[in-house]
Parts: sequence; C-alpha cells; structure tokens
Amino acid sequence: MSGDSLRRLAAGLLVLSVLVGGSRLFTGVIYLADEPTALLVLKRGPALWIERPESQDRPFAEQIVLDREEPDLVYGGLYVALMRMAPILAPALAGVALLLTAMARRRPSGKRG
Repeated sequence: MSGDSLRRLAAGLLVLSVLVGGSRLFTGVIYLADEPTALLVLKRGPALWIERPESQDRPFAEQIVLDREEPDLVYGGLYVALMRMAPILAPALAGVALLLTAMARRRPSGKRG
C-alpha cells in the first residue's frame, strides 16, 4: 500500500472511532413503561447509560427519538453489544489509525512528480 492509501485508511478509522465513541455517549435505547415499545434516542447530553426503562424523573420526552419499534428494535442486540464494546473499540480504532499514519510517513506517496 502506498503512503496516500494508508493515510486515507487511517482517516477513515479515526472517523469511525469518533462515531463509535460519540454514539456510545449520545445515543441510547429507552423502553416505554406504558407500552411494549423500544426507542432509539439521541441524548441531550453525554451519558454513560446504553439502555434503560422510561422513568418518572427522566421521561423520554426530553430525548430526541431517532427510531421507534414494537416490541423491540430489530438491531437492538447488535446496538447494545457494539455500545458495550465501544470503550475498548473506539480507542483501539484510533490507535490503529495512529500506527497507519506513522507507517504512511515512512512510505513514499503514490504520486510521481
């Protein structure tokens, strides 16, 4: 691989790292108390919870609903597993991106001048 392609791959991995980490902090699943419905929500601020039942002190109305399905989200299991791995996955992706960037500096670019 040339240095340019390594840099592009590193940039892609870095973006993916930010997306995974941001998703962990700013999205979550809320289960409604009065009906069998799951909501994928955008949190108003960073929070560590991944999924929770609707509570009286923090109703889901303060969240922005991204998806709503009954009785559960089709991708709910995959979402929860990915969000549980996010604290390890996001830094690992960023670390690989840094290694690829270092490797790209040692290789010549694919351009000819």
